[in-house]
Amino acid sequence: MSKEFLPVDLLIPLPEPLDTTQQRGFQSNLEIAKLLSKRKNVPLLLSLLDAYPNENSLTPANSPFQINSKQEIIRSIRNLRVGVVGNHMQSEYIYHHFAKELKSLGALWVSNWIMIRVPNKKTQTCSILS
Repeated sequence: MSKEFLPVDLLIPLPEPLDTTQQRGFQSNLEIAKLLSKRKNVPLLLSLLDAYPNENSLTPANSPFQINSKQEIIRSIRNLRVGVVGNHMQSEYIYHHFAKELKSLGALWVSNWIMIRVPNKKTQTCSILS
């Protein structure tokens, strides 16, 4: 795992469509975000969204996210550097819209931490890059 991640104050797993989570049985972005949160000693925010994105309605102009409007959640990201944990298989529009929503809520800046599997033939494991 890279030691060169940008410093962040808060990690948020990139949401994925509910049907993808149900098919797989877990959220890969959430599982990696939990691991990174522990290793980097950075808090994890999970309660930001009221609805997950629907990839069928995804367009460059329309955000697929519905952000939770509770003031304590909105205050929890104001003036913070936010790291969004996601994977390389997501559309760039997902990252763009999510960062735009976070910035509209007052996030100082958003850094995308992208998971890319790099197989290691010797140890039979994968690395994660940012």
